[in-house]
Amino acid sequence: MWWPLISILVLIASVGAAAWVILRKVPQVRSIDVSSIPTERMRRLKEQIILQKFERVGAEKLGTVTKAARQGVTVASKVGRRAVQRLYAMEQYYQKLKRTPPDGSHAVDLETIKRLLAEAEGLVRQEEYIPAEKRYIEIISHNPKHVKAYEGLGNLYLWNKQYAQARETLLFTLRISPNDASVYVSLAEVELAEENLKKALEYLRRCVELRPSNPKFIDRYVETAFASKELGDAKKGIMLLKNANPENQKIKEFEDRLAGFAEDSSQPAEPLV
Repeated sequence: MWWPLISILVLIASVGAAAWVILRKVPQVRSIDVSSIPTERMRRLKEQIILQKFERVGAEKLGTVTKAARQGVTVASKVGRRAVQRLYAMEQYYQKLKRTPPDGSHAVDLETIKRLLAEAEGLVRQEEYIPAEKRYIEIISHNPKHVKAYEGLGNLYLWNKQYAQARETLLFTLRISPNDASVYVSLAEVELAEENLKKALEYLRRCVELRPSNPKFIDRYVETAFASKELGDAKKGIMLLKNANPENQKIKEFEDRLAGFAEDSSQPAEPLV
């Protein structure tokens, strides 16, 4: 007689626990504007990443509990307990992250960081994105200035089509490492995924300024220039490719396409020297 009532109470407790954990974190992240303080900005981004994880986990667990309730009160009570346990574990991880010094003064040893990074990259290759995300966040929690961890996390969000999170994480990476060409390429990929061709081309211009001899980056620059109908950029990219790799088979293809664009616009193409 009392068992259904107990199960319902467990469900309510699970919902309450999830809401309490999520809502309690929001003011801590949003109440104070510390964007002008570099170390605090790093801490805030870390907390935002964890907050987003709380929100996702909370939503997933609440959905699971609701579904289980329809299947039977016994299953629901078990899922409810697991939801509370999971959220408690996340709470403990969040508190550990908050205690991490923003300058990484208590960071773990370099070998541990290398191991975590290798694990994260391996998990990404296996398309195990959730545990990979956890590894990247763990690295950041120990070393708030680890560029590769931020870049890897940003690319993970990009591959997972979480474009807003990818953009935010990669832009933050540039603040730590403003001359990292590969980050500019990743940002360009985010903009291309959302069909922001002009913005993508801006990032790729900066990329080839930093790495004018990288054929892969130049190729992406030229392709995006053609897609944006920016023939000046296309011509510049072809010249860079000639200088970087004169034997590259795509040079002839690019030159033909450039000539075709010029014919379509009824303007003779400027000779490439």
